[in-house]
Amino acid sequence: MGEKLLRMKPSGWLALSMLSAFLLFLVFFQGAAAGGLDVAEACALRAGQPYDHEYRRLHKDEQLQLFPLTTKCNAEYDLVPPWTNPALAVLALLMVACFAMALATLFIRVKSRLRG
Repeated sequence: MGEKLLRMKPSGWLALSMLSAFLLFLVFFQGAAAGGLDVAEACALRAGQPYDHEYRRLHKDEQLQLFPLTTKCNAEYDLVPPWTNPALAVLALLMVACFAMALATLFIRVKSRLRG
């Protein structure tokens, strides 16, 4: 199976890396936009959850970080879907792994051409 992985062209691995990056961007955008422009309104209308001003004030730094994404209405409810952060981690790892495979297969192909 390892040989089949290395038979794939570097451009194929690069395409998979770019696809992973594109999906990573889409998932990140979806998670970052989960609260919309008015989080209090999104909590009340879309989620049916009470908006806790005091909780949000005390945890404002959590709301601004890039990972893990969170937009909490209160201590118990997050508007960001629970699958978002694991998907971001998997897609980031997949993107890096595919890029590394592109470099590895390119290196192996160049090395074999220089020998022969």
